[in-house]
Amino acid sequence: MTTRNKTFENTEENFYQILNVQNTASLLDIRKAYEGKLEDAHLEAFAGYSLLPEEESEEKLLELSHAYITLANPIARAKYDDELNQNKTPARKKSDIPDKKAKKAKESSKKIDQKNKSLGKAKISKKEAQVVAGQTLKERQDNYSKLSAKNEHSADSIQEYYNTLKTGGSEITYNGAVLQQIRKMKSISISELAQITCIRGAYLKAIEEEDFSKFTSEIYLKGYLLCYAESMNLPTEKVLDDYIRVYKNSARSENG
Repeated sequence: MTTRNKTFENTEENFYQILNVQNTASLLDIRKAYEGKLEDAHLEAFAGYSLLPEEESEEKLLELSHAYITLANPIARAKYDDELNQNKTPARKKSDIPDKKAKKAKESSKKIDQKNKSLGKAKISKKEAQVVAGQTLKERQDNYSKLSAKNEHSADSIQEYYNTLKTGGSEITYNGAVLQQIRKMKSISISELAQITCIRGAYLKAIEEEDFSKFTSEIYLKGYLLCYAESMNLPTEKVLDDYIRVYKNSARSENG
């Protein structure tokens, strides 16, 4: 699977620093770190202490998802590690959040944490953790090679699909039905995508069915959606904009 190029000159942090993991971190550690970052973003937004405008928050989510998808892919990670070794990366940038506000947000997050757990926030089950940890490096390399081949071989048919939509006068909008159609055209199953992204199949299916009740907040939906889009080699920013518009329209309809 191809990933977007990211030059070290344009970032203060490398992908390991973004997720706050060691460069020797296991796949399970990387997955937990990513979900932890999503949780932090959710709790901060819930507490009302987010100091970033929505546009910058979405850019941060894009950065997190790209870091996660790259490091979860053993092929892309090996290439990335080689680039890290060949380039001197800048030191990690200190947070711009004032100490007092950061501390206040952290304290509020702890208070809200128990409440979120009672709302049924998804946790990695022991069984799922074993499945992830049980995958050998060779198995994950093979899985990603197969996914990359499917993305590459379906490129022409996907472009033809886009052209058909345009010819019919329809603007290409990445809603659940379109994402599902593209996945099926690529011959990628939900279980295969779940194995690749290490995201529960129920959430991936909920994205396609626009079953927003499965997600406890917009942050989690965006995080999983970005991983879905990156794995299928789709334009992440466009997918995010289109799909979240559908999500917000649905929320407005439900609220009358």
